[in-house]
Formats: sequence, C-alpha cells, structure tokens
Amino acid sequence: MQKTKFRKFLESFYKMINSIITDSWSKRSVLLLSLLLGFYFTNSLLSFLLDKTFNTIFIAIVIICVMELSIRLTLLTNFFKSSLIIISINNFRIGSTYALILEAYKLGS
Repeated sequence: MQKTKFRKFLESFYKMINSIITDSWSKRSVLLLSLLLGFYFTNSLLSFLLDKTFNTIFIAIVIICVMELSIRLTLLTNFFKSSLIIISINNFRIGSTYALILEAYKLGS
C-alpha cells in the first residue's frame, strides 16, 4: 500500500484506539475518575464561591493560573510523561476547565 495522508491518518487513529482498548481497566477507571473529580471539584468550588461576596473574575483567574501551572509542571517532567499520576493530573485539569467554561456559559459571560 502507498503511504498516503489518509493511510497515515488511519494508522494513527488505529494506534490511538488500540491503546485505549488494550489498557487495563484500573488505569482507565483512574483516568475517568480524575476527569470527573476535576469537574466536580471546580463546579462545587465555583458554586460555593459565587454565593460569597468575592470578585468572581479573580476566582476564575486564580483557577486558570493553577491550571496553567499544572501544564507547565507536566511539560517540565518529560521523564514522567507516561506516568499515571501525570496523566490523571492532566485529566483533572481538563475536567476543571470544562466546569469553568460551562459555568461561564451558564452565567452568560
């Protein structure tokens, strides 16, 4: 077969799907739990702090800065790139970002 762009795309897609399917159930469950915990933690934190008299813009900026710091820390540790802890921190961050954006859409800002 020729090495076309579509063929390369299919091979990379197959490798991605194969790695998801062949992982152990414990790894997949930890990653899913970290994603859901990031969403839950940020959603509950935002709903708690929105009832207070704090400046909500400041709270969002602090949460975004914490997320950016977690990205920078994972980029600095190239040795632990495939570590379960680093991947779960990244999933926690993704869930947290989703909750923050969802709350912004709910508030209409």
